[in-house]
Amino acid sequence: MSASGPTKETTMSELRRILVHVNDSPRSSEVLRLGAALAATHDAELDAIYAVEPAPTGAYLTPEASTIAAQLTLEAEQARRDAATALVQATARELGIDVPLQVVRGDPLAGLLHAAHAADLLVLGQHDPKQPDGVHGGLAGRLLMGAGCPLLFVPYVDWGQALPGQRASCGERVLVAWADKRESARALRDALPLLARAQRVELVRFGHAPHPDEEPQPEPLDAVVAHLKRHGVTASATVRLTREPSIGERMRRPWTPDAPVAEALLSHAADSGADLIVMGGYGHSRAWELMLGGVTRTLLHSMTVPVLMSH
Repeated sequence: MSASGPTKETTMSELRRILVHVNDSPRSSEVLRLGAALAATHDAELDAIYAVEPAPTGAYLTPEASTIAAQLTLEAEQARRDAATALVQATARELGIDVPLQVVRGDPLAGLLHAAHAADLLVLGQHDPKQPDGVHGGLAGRLLMGAGCPLLFVPYVDWGQALPGQRASCGERVLVAWADKRESARALRDALPLLARAQRVELVRFGHAPHPDEEPQPEPLDAVVAHLKRHGVTASATVRLTREPSIGERMRRPWTPDAPVAEALLSHAADSGADLIVMGGYGHSRAWELMLGGVTRTLLHSMTVPVLMSH
């Protein structure tokens, strides 16, 4: 570091430690591969953490049955840990790298939060309700609220197959979903190391057409584009106007006010060939607890490309 301040080389990347969540899904190998690719690009440390829900214990009529059940549970838990260890070792060996693995025993949320507090990025797989992976479906929302670092979700669909003639990639063509909220600003700052290396960055804002009697306001995306330019990131800006929902749509369950925005965002990502979406997560207070936050919830369930979220 020079006397005048940090050099460009030392500030280009702010990702110094990437943490990858491994669970019981075989797709954990794909999640680990993406984490390894990002670690190589950003010259960051890479660590894996195995954290799943413990096997439930039941009530038994006799002490003998309880003892046998407890032993079987211990053996099953060890088999799960051994399988995860073998998956990480096989993937690391194939990639020619070393990946330290931490095994969480007990509450997976507490273990992941503790580890994420000392990481710059947590990479994890999207929860697939049809594929048992050893974690609760609500884990993603709780991690997003408490991790203190951005979360990069890897979809369980093969997103690379949606781009004919192109290889699967993440971070080359980035779509940043913007809303004038703290969560969007946080996500934008957290994504700067990725945006600095992207081939194309597009900011998109969704909103309703202004009423004829309303006074025109400055386009908020102009300030964000200028902010990114100060960081050496050239970005384009798109404003998409969404229609007002009908009364029938408002009454439909589980419809939320943000649902049309989420659908429009996914559609725009597909049309533009984006391979990464950046967005703020849960702009509503205690959203994961109240089952609100339509855009976040819809993206967590319906993502087709990797999504980086920050709260």
